Amino acid sequence: MLMKKKRTLILIFAFSLIVIYILSRNSPNTLTRCFTTILLSGQSHRQSLSHNSVPVPCIEPHCRIECSNIYETNDKDGILRSESLTKVQQQHLMIDMGRDTVIQELISFIPPYKLCPYRNQTDSSFKKSTNVTIKLYPIVFGFIDHFIPSTIPRKVLINGKAIVVNQTCLPKKTKDFSELIPGKIETYKFRFENELDYRRLYSTAYYAVTMKKGGWDCNRHYEIISSGTMPFFDQLNKAGDHTLSFLPKSILYAAQTIPGVNRYNLSIDHKLFDLNQYTLLLHRLLYYAKHRLTTVKLVEYILKAVEYPLSSTQNHSVLYISRYPVDYLKDFMLHGLTHIFEENLHVFQAPRYMYQYPMSKMWTAEETTDFYKERLYGMGYGLKLTLSNYVHLYERDKKDLSSLAIVENNIRSRIYSLIVYGSINREHSAFFVAKDHYERSRIVALDGDDELRDVRRSEYAKYATYFLREIPDDCNLIL
Repeated sequence: MLMKKKRTLILIFAFSLIVIYILSRNSPNTLTRCFTTILLSGQSHRQSLSHNSVPVPCIEPHCRIECSNIYETNDKDGILRSESLTKVQQQHLMIDMGRDTVIQELISFIPPYKLCPYRNQTDSSFKKSTNVTIKLYPIVFGFIDHFIPSTIPRKVLINGKAIVVNQTCLPKKTKDFSELIPGKIETYKFRFENELDYRRLYSTAYYAVTMKKGGWDCNRHYEIISSGTMPFFDQLNKAGDHTLSFLPKSILYAAQTIPGVNRYNLSIDHKLFDLNQYTLLLHRLLYYAKHRLTTVKLVEYILKAVEYPLSSTQNHSVLYISRYPVDYLKDFMLHGLTHIFEENLHVFQAPRYMYQYPMSKMWTAEETTDFYKERLYGMGYGLKLTLSNYVHLYERDKKDLSSLAIVENNIRSRIYSLIVYGSINREHSAFFVAKDHYERSRIVALDGDDELRDVRRSEYAKYATYFLREIPDDCNLIL
């Protein structure tokens, strides 16, 4: 019997060596990730929190992430009893139940639009031509919701009644600050095919540094948040009142001032650090993000701003004027609109990288550039293939909206209930046809450009509801 067990162990060991050899030959990155996962799982965590795990967007076997078990109890049946929870645990429970007053006030807040003087496009001096004003509505990039870790269903007993509460996943932390530092190229060692590794690296840190890039709003902010980490936002107080107005700045400020946090040497003194305060702030941030910063929630805000009757029984037919190159705001809002309107959304110049790619093997940046005939900005992180379930709509629109002339004829025939320009300053095809056939509330112009002066915004905002990513306090900086 003993010899039989030894032979079995030897066979298992030999088989393992063969598997490792095959992996190393076919996919060195996969092998590295496997060993990294094994090493990380063996590390001791300096904090006292235990952890669960939930699925994340992945390529097997990297499909789970460890989450802090903020509701840990001694009850063997696994049912949480509200009266047995600590005060801190009860605060977390209120967040997940949607009853935390702090976060609910932030969620219900609608950022106001900014009024700016109308500028005549022919006036080279950029002086006021009339007393007419235009409205500029704030908007941000946001993120696609499937990147945020799944929730954990927990059964809770409150006043004798059992309910199921979805617990927010707060990823396990193994380092103080992420080593990914904006502006330091040497810290970004990821390639096109390594987006999941990139996001997992963010998720393991308490904080990740971010800052103004070309504009105050930046895709990196949302990569950090959707990975389950707290952004440490440099000079956030200089962004102004209307820019980044969707970010819960009060939470970010509070997290940056927790005792023991040192931005300059990227460390935390854990003897001073209040883990409970950090965990509560991170929980509020992630709950808020899921309810306000996803592409679908941002599109819902846009539709509400223009008073579009989404819940009505009318036949929806929405035209989206897109463009082929990567443009974060254009692409993220296309994702949100697609998930809301589905078959009723019609896209002119749909970006192929969001819909199609051969799935036979791991991609490289070079192969992808050849396939799409362009290099994807930011390696397409957060965007590529996020509409792969809607490839039939891509094929439909490529055929039905094959030319600008077709689009203009459809607009003249008023077959659309809403027209949305995904990047108005870069692609405004048929805009001046649309303004002659649609009222202002049925034309939406999205502007994701960095802060720059462009007098055309006045003209577009005169005939469309204008959503601008970068809105400084001084209108002269953008008009």
